[in-house]
Amino acid sequence: MPKSERLAWPILLLLMTVLVPSAGVVWMMREAVRNERLASNQRLREAYQIQLEAAGQAVRERWSSHASASQALSQNNDARSPARLFADLVSRGGLDSVLITDGQGDILYPDPPRSLRRRTESIDPLWLQAEKLEFTDRLFAEAAQAYTELAARSDDAVVSARARQAQVRCLIAANDNAAAIEVLQSQRTYSALYDADGRSLAAAAELRLLEIMPPQTAAWVEVRESLHQRLGNYDDVTMTSAQRRFLMNQLPQFTDQPIDWPMQDAEVLAAQAAATKGITQADASLQPTSLPGLWARASSDDRLIELYRTATLRKTLLQLTDGSLLPSGVAFAVTAPTETSDHLMDTSLGDDMGRWRLGLAMTGGDPFDDVSKQRRAVHLWIGLLVIAVTCVLAWLLATSLRQRLRLAQLKNDLVATVSHELKTPLASTRLLVDTLLSADENDDSQANAKQTREYLQLISHENARLTRLIDNFLTFSRMDQDKAILDFRTVDVGDLVNQAVTVFRERSGIDDDSLQVDEVPELSVSGDLDSLVTAVVNLLENAWKYSEDPRKITVTTDADQQHVRLAVRDNGIGMSAREIDRAFDRFYQVDQRVSRTRGGCGLGLGIVKAIAQSHGGSVRVESELGVGSRFTVCLPKLMTRTE
Repeated sequence: MPKSERLAWPILLLLMTVLVPSAGVVWMMREAVRNERLASNQRLREAYQIQLEAAGQAVRERWSSHASASQALSQNNDARSPARLFADLVSRGGLDSVLITDGQGDILYPDPPRSLRRRTESIDPLWLQAEKLEFTDRLFAEAAQAYTELAARSDDAVVSARARQAQVRCLIAANDNAAAIEVLQSQRTYSALYDADGRSLAAAAELRLLEIMPPQTAAWVEVRESLHQRLGNYDDVTMTSAQRRFLMNQLPQFTDQPIDWPMQDAEVLAAQAAATKGITQADASLQPTSLPGLWARASSDDRLIELYRTATLRKTLLQLTDGSLLPSGVAFAVTAPTETSDHLMDTSLGDDMGRWRLGLAMTGGDPFDDVSKQRRAVHLWIGLLVIAVTCVLAWLLATSLRQRLRLAQLKNDLVATVSHELKTPLASTRLLVDTLLSADENDDSQANAKQTREYLQLISHENARLTRLIDNFLTFSRMDQDKAILDFRTVDVGDLVNQAVTVFRERSGIDDDSLQVDEVPELSVSGDLDSLVTAVVNLLENAWKYSEDPRKITVTTDADQQHVRLAVRDNGIGMSAREIDRAFDRFYQVDQRVSRTRGGCGLGLGIVKAIAQSHGGSVRVESELGVGSRFTVCLPKLMTRTE
């Protein structure tokens, strides 16, 4: 019966023995845990329903108080500008931004673009002449002088300021930065003036100064700090929200330190919302806008439109639950209307709050489920115990079966190997002896004597081969049973290598340069010389056996502070990674064809490993298919008195 068929039924029986009880136990455990979980969830709903409803009512009341506080702040706005009110509302927290309106749908902040451009520029001949000098003739110095005259004679502060801006533009184009800086420094004092497009002249002048002044000077740093403070001053009514956002984006490029603008994100969000259709029609209930992730809510007097991002709204609603008591193991969670909830339970916060939901989420164990936990624990431990016992028994059975199969395979391998290896030298010897016996006894010619001697040498060779084979079996048997008797003495590594090479040359008949022995340094180890010689000879014979002509076998020796390494390298057929893992297994041979033509039973490397381990060392192999192999024996170094 094939080996695969002999193993099929025991393996199938073993699998059934493990899988059937384990499947039954797992099913019973799953059902028990499922029932306990259902009961626990029901008890949780009954225990937490009242607390969740109370918390939801508290959140609604606090949200109403939050909205009333914002509206009260806007109603007490007699002395506040829309910009100041915007900053105060955002600074209170709880929202991301806000739109300030006049109650009729027109937005006051962020303020819409405004233009104060005078028609005087286009009808005054001197203006036309100055613009011609600047833009057509490119005579910047003359244009700057013309703009200076315009600024001096104009009675309109805005027109004069625009002429000064044009003068600065021409001075910079004429590379007269010093004069441009002087003009800009004077414009910084125009704190109450707009330019032709409604922007603060002082802030625009300070930005231009930062661009043309030598950086990091005292004057430059003073201008930068002044502009920084100006951007945070929401009482400055001359600066539009658009100019403020622009300057907030520009100022960081003039400093290596990060600038924190608490209002910058709120300014950007308010500008986006102001440009979005439909947001100004928001009512007093929280509702999503056409901007992704943005919610809006209008005050009852329609003067405020509060803006909330989803993350901020979630955080704010959770903060409103502070003070609501809950047992350990659960926590409040907030869910948007478009989100799917996997919480223990949820309750809607109502239409006024955009139908957001307040829920309870499990964060730990169930404090009201001690009995259920104990029952589940009992079920779990019983199931695990049954599975563990089943697995242990199956493992013992598998181990026993594997050992018996391994022993049976080893016996078969031993019988087959011994039969083959003993049969070959015995058959050769018998043939040679029969040939000698059948020779003519009266033929005492020189040729007959020569042939007889050759046959006797062949018989001696086969006898030596048979002796080595039997010695290998006996050696491996003694080492495998820990019965080997080793005579540990100080062994000179050079003497060890020389003896091994001599024995190998006598056995293999190699007398050419195919075997190279590098110079051996003065090293010593503690060990049994005969056993170590046997190990090295086995490595050399293995290298010779698995190499083809021209052979190149090299023996090298080196050492570190603790170990001596003796390596045998060949240019043979090499081994794959899988073959390397089995190289030292008993009776294993990489290429059976080599063993049939050159002999061997697969015990040589196993003996090398056993000898190395008996001396407290190890052996390893490095190999590459088609390139060759390198076997290295590593032994503990015997320290000299000096070392």
